[in-house]
Amino acid sequence: MRESMIERHEVEAFLTLAEELHFGRTAAKLHVSTARVSQTIRKLERRVGIPLFHRTSRHVSLTTGNCTTSSSPPGTA
Repeated sequence: MRESMIERHEVEAFLTLAEELHFGRTAAKLHVSTARVSQTIRKLERRVGIPLFHRTSRHVSLTTGNCTTSSSPPGTA
């Protein structure tokens, strides 16, 4: 069951990248390599089953997949 738990460093990487929208600045802030940030985000995306960021060679942005469109809990709408 441990495999389904999100780890603290994954949350930190996600929140920092969401704030910075730049892998290099995120890596510097977290004192890790850009490759490590990328690996952590990809692992987190596999774990939650959706892409969290849209990436190009020059731009990073949050996807709409990580936003909910309903305030109702699942199964109550």
